[in-house]
Amino acid sequence: MKSNYKEIGFGKQTIAKVFEEWYTVPSYQRHYVWESDNVCDLLEDFVANYIEHADEEYFLGSYIIQSKDNNNDLLDGQQRITTLFLLFAFLRDYEMASDEVKENCESLIFQKANKIRHIEERIRLSYEIRGNVKAFIEEFLMPSGSINLHWSEIEKKVSSKKENLSIQRMCNALICFKKFFTERVNIDLDAFLGFILNNVVMIYISADSLEDAFRLFSVMNDRGQKLSNADILKSSNLEKIDDDIDMNNYAREWEDMQEDFGNDFDRFLAYIRTMLLKKRPKMNLLDEYNKLIFKTGLIKQGKEFFDYVFKVYKDYNTLINLHDNEDSEYCTLIRILINCMPSTDWIPVVLAYGRKYGNSGLLIFTQKVACKNIADAVCGKVPSYRIDNLNNIINLIDESVDYQSVLNAKEFYSFDQNVFMANIQSEVYGRRYTYALLMMLEYKYKDKSEWKEFGTVSIEHILPQTPSANSRWVRDFNEEQRNYYTHRIGNLCLIGRTKNSSLGNLDYQEKLKKYFERSIGSFAHTQKIYKKYPSEWTPATVEENQQRVINDIREIFGIRDTCVSSKLTCSSIGFSELPQKEGMSYMAQQKAIYAKAYERWSDEDDQKLLSLYAKGKTVSELMQIFKRNRGAIESRIKKLTQ
Repeated sequence: MKSNYKEIGFGKQTIAKVFEEWYTVPSYQRHYVWESDNVCDLLEDFVANYIEHADEEYFLGSYIIQSKDNNNDLLDGQQRITTLFLLFAFLRDYEMASDEVKENCESLIFQKANKIRHIEERIRLSYEIRGNVKAFIEEFLMPSGSINLHWSEIEKKVSSKKENLSIQRMCNALICFKKFFTERVNIDLDAFLGFILNNVVMIYISADSLEDAFRLFSVMNDRGQKLSNADILKSSNLEKIDDDIDMNNYAREWEDMQEDFGNDFDRFLAYIRTMLLKKRPKMNLLDEYNKLIFKTGLIKQGKEFFDYVFKVYKDYNTLINLHDNEDSEYCTLIRILINCMPSTDWIPVVLAYGRKYGNSGLLIFTQKVACKNIADAVCGKVPSYRIDNLNNIINLIDESVDYQSVLNAKEFYSFDQNVFMANIQSEVYGRRYTYALLMMLEYKYKDKSEWKEFGTVSIEHILPQTPSANSRWVRDFNEEQRNYYTHRIGNLCLIGRTKNSSLGNLDYQEKLKKYFERSIGSFAHTQKIYKKYPSEWTPATVEENQQRVINDIREIFGIRDTCVSSKLTCSSIGFSELPQKEGMSYMAQQKAIYAKAYERWSDEDDQKLLSLYAKGKTVSELMQIFKRNRGAIESRIKKLTQ
């Protein structure tokens, strides 16, 4: 394959021909990222085809290049070609390889200088301005014997987190090669290398212009893995930059940013898209950038796009990653939200505010957004409704003239307080929002001056879901009380460990010592329960804690009307005639209406209940007959009929 093609060319090449050319991995390309499985799979494929189909071609895939004078920028196929380059370097220095294998491999990776013939020293594959990868290749791979000389350093670089990612993976590939060939000493390396060079083929696609090469790059796959949105956005915007130095600088900065985000980079680009469009996505991310952002002139492609993204990235590090952010209370809130929110749709809202108004009112605003988003979930609003509400706030920010007008726009943060209070006072365990409510309680009580990571987090029932028949739980709580309290928020707390049902079912005193004491170090709300109730957990204490938690949540979410709670407690369970008395517990209220509430069921009651139920009596009628509430009747029927 020659490098003097006009426009776009393509063809099939053996590996021997592929490595007659010279390649540069441009600075805007990905790192070398192949892991052990990728490298070993390639070697296994080679060996299997070498043994079973020695006279047939083996298709390795395709690669895309931009042809230049006596050089080719490698835009796609980098992972495969780099792996072959590393393989040839390894075999050149491998002690079990023949002299002929070593000589052939040396010519595949390196051209020696010849002053008489005016041939310059040159390596087949170079990495352009990518950290210290170029220096690594020149020192550790290019000179004959260099791999053996630096082997101990190569082993260290594999696990060094400070090392460049490409270098880490290159060193790992070399170690894979050594392990592979050490375990397969019977392989005829001369014949094996001959098979790779003469039978393994690749399809090349070349373009003279960078624009054409980028278009090809944008639609091709890399070893079956489709290019990410970030890769395509990068390439399509780089082609709009004429100056090579500027292009390389933007490419390097993008690469560093992409490496920082890892698999979350596309999500970050989606945050930017949301801040710009302020509405739910209607098409895929790339189409929205091309059709709704670039073509409409919201942002111009090329430098303007990169500059905007880099500025958002800087703000994201301050506002979300909390780099050099000294507002301890704000930092605590963001960490809580990252831990507990069911989605990250709130992030572009906080970003939009922080980018416009900085720290002015930022903490209060973030609290309002968090409460609004959680409250919408508690009220049963679907995700699309919640996202629309958040996007409306971005519009509010964009159109506002000062931060106070954003904070004072109460209608943007309002929610149905009646529905909210009804739902948090019902059974909440298993709801998607329960974890968020408990984490907001942690935020209320947590020391904001110091942050400790939570680690593994589980929601724990204090009164267990399935207590043993001979446990104190069964003596302290009758069946109706257990049915009522078990899944309510006053009986739930967060612990820093994976749930353990055997320990979780222990009686309260043992549970505190063996389970809770080692599991609540960073959980301020859970510690509050632990300290306030050191000796027992009974219907009276769980009711007291339930009321405290409900009041705490009311305070967090700004619900001021003291009548809401009592009214909703009644209406949500069908007791509008319930007498309202200040400080009256729910259990006392139940007893005031249902004389047998919380009493044990007798055998006679059970037989009578089954008989009447079989005769078609409704639950409402049975409630009147047995003087018990709906939950008690329904749970008893379920137990007796299972």
